[in-house]
Amino acid sequence: MVRAVSLDDDARHELVELAGSHRLRVPRVLEGRQGPVIALDGREVINLASNDYLGLAGDPRLATAVKAALDEDGIGAGASRLVVGNHREHVRLESAVADWLRSEAVRSFNSGYAANVGVLTTVMRAGDVVFSDELNHASIIDGCRLSRATVRIYPHRDTAALARKLAQAGGARRRIVVTESLFSMDGDLADVGEIAQLCRAHDAALVVDEAHAIGVLGPEGRGLCAEHGVVPDILIGTFGKALGCFGAFAATTRSIADLLWNRARTLVFSTGLPPVVAAASTAAVAIARSGEGDDRRRVLAGHARALRAALPDARGAETSAIVPVVIGDDREVMRVTARLLEHGVFVQGIRPPTVPDGTARLRIGLTAGHSDAQLAVAIDALRNAVRQ
Repeated sequence: MVRAVSLDDDARHELVELAGSHRLRVPRVLEGRQGPVIALDGREVINLASNDYLGLAGDPRLATAVKAALDEDGIGAGASRLVVGNHREHVRLESAVADWLRSEAVRSFNSGYAANVGVLTTVMRAGDVVFSDELNHASIIDGCRLSRATVRIYPHRDTAALARKLAQAGGARRRIVVTESLFSMDGDLADVGEIAQLCRAHDAALVVDEAHAIGVLGPEGRGLCAEHGVVPDILIGTFGKALGCFGAFAATTRSIADLLWNRARTLVFSTGLPPVVAAASTAAVAIARSGEGDDRRRVLAGHARALRAALPDARGAETSAIVPVVIGDDREVMRVTARLLEHGVFVQGIRPPTVPDGTARLRIGLTAGHSDAQLAVAIDALRNAVRQ
């Protein structure tokens, strides 16, 4: 009998391969509070790598909400929400989000990944056909695969191709289109208005992942769908990006929310979010939908315009807080990251498989917390690093 390779030996071999292809990921350590300037691996840097778009992750008001809940509610939920872990803070948070998004019901999850996998595996099954943008997030890809539905991939943002594929699937038990609204690695926008029209024309359901748009786009920060008057069957959002907290949610109808409660495995078989985290997210929702939230969104959009004006090779929508600069080569993008770090600016180099082969890039993440002076320093460093 041939002796099997041990798990450890196999892991070592794969790590060597990753290092040889310049795709090995090494942890960095954040010390202290998240913000526009952070202490990373023991040095202070301008932070252009976070998803903290409104600058709320380090906001003391969220910490105050946590402290108040901590005194009364402790730390852990203690059980799945379906048992004795459904805390009043969870219920308050879901009610606050439903009111904000003008939705019938909201169901919260422990992460955006859990939300997409839980939702898609609940509402789809064998016999259905799901149409997914080719650049959708890994959590959407995995949710589609695990659902056992037939998956049809359409070219990125190509609504004409989507229309053709929808027309070819007339015999399916059900047709479902799933897309991000603001794409996490490209910073560009789906044409949610056109996609919604196609769904109506072909009797298809629509699921939109607004993870990077919630809090940032649309009236009161309600997302790209709200900006275009689109009401998807299910809207996925997160608390861990613009809202500066942790967790995610699905905004939908009461019946679908109740089905998720009963069938979404990532919800049913997980301990509930710590109540203190839910309390912080409720406080963040109040800020995001307020006049102060509007002010922060205006500042953020101004930063995005300024950065794109200074970097002609930057991609993405004009006011998107995600600003990709494609370098191409995996090794070179990490060299650029290192050069920037030497000048006190941190931007993460993103390599495959997160992005397609040959499109390794700097993924610049802006926040409303960046000052004009910090942005100017960062722009100068970016110009020089990319030029070299």
